[in-house]
Amino acid sequence: MFQLTVSVDDAKADWLYSVEDVMKNKLNSCSAVSAVSHVGRRIYCVFACEPSEKTSMLSALKEGLIEMYAVFIKFDYIKRNLFLELPQLRYEILLRTLVAFDRENERKMLNKIVRVEDGMSLDGYFNFRLGELKERWLEICKLTKSNGMYLYDDETYNELLRFLISAVNPKINKLTVHETDGKYSLTGALKSGELNLSACDGVQLMYYLIDLAPLELVIDGGITNVELFRRLVGIFDAKTSDARKNKTK
Repeated sequence: MFQLTVSVDDAKADWLYSVEDVMKNKLNSCSAVSAVSHVGRRIYCVFACEPSEKTSMLSALKEGLIEMYAVFIKFDYIKRNLFLELPQLRYEILLRTLVAFDRENERKMLNKIVRVEDGMSLDGYFNFRLGELKERWLEICKLTKSNGMYLYDDETYNELLRFLISAVNPKINKLTVHETDGKYSLTGALKSGELNLSACDGVQLMYYLIDLAPLELVIDGGITNVELFRRLVGIFDAKTSDARKNKTK
């Protein structure tokens, strides 16, 4: 049996929990198991597999940890360093867009930096190995704050997010959004198969779109929420699938 242990300060336990589902799926694919224990002020997570699955497990762990640093920890870091008195939803959408910004290059950097090994300290890596990334994230915060005055106007806010998302490598080429009774569904073709997300609200819809960063967004019919409709057009350059005008409340 091959095994290794990683640890993190218990104050940062949510780092591990943030990728729990991702890790579980990846570990299942190589028949690996994991167990968590608390010793003092640290949380230890032991991963184990058969020797024949060692390479697969190490690869799965690395992918999961890169996801943790690139998404959850980046979100938390930017949130702690970006102070803007924006309406909550506008602020959350901005944060998620900043996390998605330049994600491909950051993942390449993390792929070179992260080395999964026994005794690895997740917070130690963050404190001492991710200096270049943290500098980039701080620069993003500074640039955003210096343009903060433009974030209160809908048009310039949408333009900024549109620019940021244009630098995000799309996960899908074309998406179609359809509204039914105030809920939204998304359909499209991924490389690995069909995407079909349904019954999400307007906030969840925006989060999905920021993550997927489609090259083309089509509105099937209309969107009753005028503010949401304007965001879809202003940020994602959404087009309607027919000549009908957008419906309003």
